[in-house]
Amino acid sequence: MRNLPDDVGRVNLAILVLIVVLVMFSAIMIGFFSFTASESAQSVYIYELKFSTSEPIEDVVLLIPVPSYYNPASGQNETVINMSRVSFDNGDRAGSISAQIEQVNGIPMLNLSADRIDPIYKNRIEPIAIMPGQNESDLPRPTIIYSNHYSEETPVLVAMELHMYDNDAGHTINTRMPFGTEPLFMPYRILENVSSPEGVVYEDYYLSGGTSGALVEVPFILSYTCDDENVLSISSEFQGINQWWIGGWQSNSYRERVAHEFTGEARGTYWVKGLLTTGEGVY
Repeated sequence: MRNLPDDVGRVNLAILVLIVVLVMFSAIMIGFFSFTASESAQSVYIYELKFSTSEPIEDVVLLIPVPSYYNPASGQNETVINMSRVSFDNGDRAGSISAQIEQVNGIPMLNLSADRIDPIYKNRIEPIAIMPGQNESDLPRPTIIYSNHYSEETPVLVAMELHMYDNDAGHTINTRMPFGTEPLFMPYRILENVSSPEGVVYEDYYLSGGTSGALVEVPFILSYTCDDENVLSISSEFQGINQWWIGGWQSNSYRERVAHEFTGEARGTYWVKGLLTTGEGVY
């Protein structure tokens, strides 16, 4: 006959050993993932500017807000935009455009200047179907045609673009409360604080559910001549992102977007509405 107290003792011992093993395994995994997260952690700034003109514009000076912050060490407003790291796409097709950071009343702004900026149009590329078993490399390459005016052959207006990717912000970005701590388009006016448990559209901008932010206004200082029907479109976006790897990439971020279409000639300061979204992602 079995000795029941001994069997119970063995079961209890086995359970205790299993608990110890699970605790140790959990501690090892937590340490591993913490190490992985810290080793892979990055704080990233991403900047993008797009602009296009439907017709030529002349004697051009575009002063556009850039993400900036107050640096107490220097006592000045500074921007995180480093022009030596900015790529400029399609600008060579539109004329000789100068792009540089300029201080305007103590605020850094992007100065785009040119005697003349021509529009960029291209032909519409029709997609080519790939048949089963067909190698994509065997397909004919599409022919791209560019023009400085609209036509039936070149009906697609192309934007000129500036991009900057900085994978070392130098600190963990405050993505919940960037006001006063992180770069924002300056100078700005806060029009309204916004939030929504579900996705909602504010002033043509989409705010995803569970996030918050603010409607803002920033000044564009523009000077150029053109026909009354011309449309100059400018959109700018800046993101601050913390990202890390724990069984897959995870991140949190804040993002600011401004966009506007200017019709006809421009000479003066134009306040443009934008949306700042904070607290997106995983915390």
